[in-house]
Amino acid sequence: MPETATICRNAQGRLVVETRFRVRYCETDAMGIVHHASYVTWFEEGRSAFTRAIGYPYAEMERDGVALAVAEVHARYHRSARYDEEIIVATCLTEFPSRGMTFVYEVRRSADDALLVSGSTKHISVDATGRVQRIPDAMRTRVNCGLQISDCGI
Repeated sequence: MPETATICRNAQGRLVVETRFRVRYCETDAMGIVHHASYVTWFEEGRSAFTRAIGYPYAEMERDGVALAVAEVHARYHRSARYDEEIIVATCLTEFPSRGMTFVYEVRRSADDALLVSGSTKHISVDATGRVQRIPDAMRTRVNCGLQISDCGI
């Protein structure tokens, strides 16, 4: 899925990564409307873009022996997206305790900024055996970094 991503800070000073891409045909039903499960996949794409943007991508986390197990997913559907529309997935890390994290998402249509879906996911940091572990200092440092970036929503 070709994408572009930008990083900014919201009014609370939290990092937000905005990822843009077009709806693929395989993500839609027979009427060209995005299937509800695709939005959860887009949340994952938002998280992946977020970790890349802070300089600690999932692949590096996994090499460091860390996995982020999904513990909870919430999605609120507001409007439908359709095939080939450009969408924006805004991803923000809102909770970051020692062994987990919570991301919130807004999926918007680029053409009119309409809110399509809002949601959140909660994750637990685990090692290769599934045992809960502390979030690595490498990620904590990168999330709390003092990047000079523009302001944005979410």
